[in-house]
Amino acid sequence: MAFALNRVAGAAGRATVPSAAARRAGGVRAAPPSRVPRGARVNAISESDRKKGVAVKAKDWVASGSVENPGSPEVIARIDSGGRLPNGKKKTAIITGASSGLGLHTAKVLTKTGDWNVICCVRDRTKMERVAQALEFPKGSYTIEEVDLRSLTSVKKLCSKLTSPIGGAPGFDCVLGNAAVYYPMLKDPAKFRIGFHMAGAGALSANRMGSEALVTEDGFEESVGVIHLAHFTMFNQLLPAVERHGRKTGTKPRMIIVGSITHNPTELAGKIPPQANLGNLEGLYAGGQVADGNVMIDGGRFDGPKAYKDAKACNMLTIFEMHRRFHESTNITFNTMYPGCIAETPLFRNHYPAFQKLFPAFQKYITGGYVSVEEAGERLASVCCDPEYEKSGCYWSWKGGIRNANGSAGDRNRAEKGLGGKFENRVSQEVADIEQGRRVYEASLLACGLSEPKVGAAAAKDQPNFFKKLLNV
Repeated sequence: MAFALNRVAGAAGRATVPSAAARRAGGVRAAPPSRVPRGARVNAISESDRKKGVAVKAKDWVASGSVENPGSPEVIARIDSGGRLPNGKKKTAIITGASSGLGLHTAKVLTKTGDWNVICCVRDRTKMERVAQALEFPKGSYTIEEVDLRSLTSVKKLCSKLTSPIGGAPGFDCVLGNAAVYYPMLKDPAKFRIGFHMAGAGALSANRMGSEALVTEDGFEESVGVIHLAHFTMFNQLLPAVERHGRKTGTKPRMIIVGSITHNPTELAGKIPPQANLGNLEGLYAGGQVADGNVMIDGGRFDGPKAYKDAKACNMLTIFEMHRRFHESTNITFNTMYPGCIAETPLFRNHYPAFQKLFPAFQKYITGGYVSVEEAGERLASVCCDPEYEKSGCYWSWKGGIRNANGSAGDRNRAEKGLGGKFENRVSQEVADIEQGRRVYEASLLACGLSEPKVGAAAAKDQPNFFKKLLNV
């Protein structure tokens, strides 16, 4: 049953989602309880917790944003949707990894503004339907496209389908690369490593068994293939269509990639070994084929956590390089962001049990960096749609998790639309390196078998006259 979200008029006619407190004060009836799949855990929320903004608590260490515990359907922050298109039609967002965790709750927020349709790019259509119903996505606000990010062929087929002049999507106002995989237990057995990720895990059977990298259909190590190269392919193949849509509608579309604080060795999370380091990209320039021994981007021995961090660094280098190459000519906003530490995310499903139990408490009561998946989804949705995040070439972050034990009473819980104090975060020295950005972009083009996309006038020259009329170029 879809929840018809009440909306109030924002500045310049933009729609905003009222906060929970505003709805209570105005006498608006709360949303009915969500229907969750049989066997799912439903968590009771106390009124005191609700006032603080805590929307859901994980039960028995089951990740929030999963099929077993989808999370709360409620949107607490005041979301500025940016309004509809000039012709009155809804805007369209594409989200990878939309069936769980951060991607799921970002899709939830966008659909509930009433101004956005979301194309959910997932592997499992049935799973997406279940969680969308559990979180009460409004009827008709989303469509599902199946894609396997472990296959560049699958990614390219999806892009071709979505951009087809006949029967494709109406246009793209935001492309969001969110999907990720994380294999902290996997490493080359010959690689010596001391670090938080593996502390106390040396004797676990999972560690002894996890000696080989998982490989994509194209022969890449899975973290690099899914997190970086699949999104690299999608963003470059969709770029011309995004540019055409923005020019045709007179709007400024966005292309957003989810970053990670772990890319930066000067941050606490990034200091923990193994640290991100792409080196001279020996492995990527050599083709990134695991069968040839090119498992890691830097050409080193396989290490699961490092593969994740390196791939995230490549995500961020790519989005900044696309900003430098294409922003001025396309009027597209290229940004990355880190929503805070989602300590109960399904991303940690492959971690050892002690980590899953202790890490959320560590982030809540020691570092203060904990953020719920609902709160993180509100932040990411804002980066996708709110005019305040229109500036291109940014790495957005917020001041900790404002609804956790340490931050729920802070002034910033009532400021910044209930999202906390946003700021442009600093990136690592490596990600700030313009030459490294160029090298990552060009090496990725080679690895994916792509050429640099043509946009604007250059693209129009390559289109037959019939398609020029259809595409309005």
